[in-house]
Amino acid sequence: MGELSPGSTPRRWIPEGGEQKHREKIHRESKFAEDHKNLPFSFSKPPRNKKHEAFECIECGNTIWAPINTIMCVCSCCNKATKVERIKE
Repeated sequence: MGELSPGSTPRRWIPEGGEQKHREKIHRESKFAEDHKNLPFSFSKPPRNKKHEAFECIECGNTIWAPINTIMCVCSCCNKATKVERIKE
């Protein structure tokens, strides 16, 4: 048995009023909580790691900017998952 792709089966539970009303309710309640309740946290995207360096694809030599702990990535030129090496300056 494998993993199902998203949307291949119907929802197990359909919210009262439909999915659109359910999304609107979630948005409205989170906006109210952010504006009116003095919560010790906020709703936001997690911060991105800003430490990126230049790497070189072993297959084709393409230069890629990636996080400092990168070992492999999909090269935009050769479209393969390949190992990359940090370019030493």
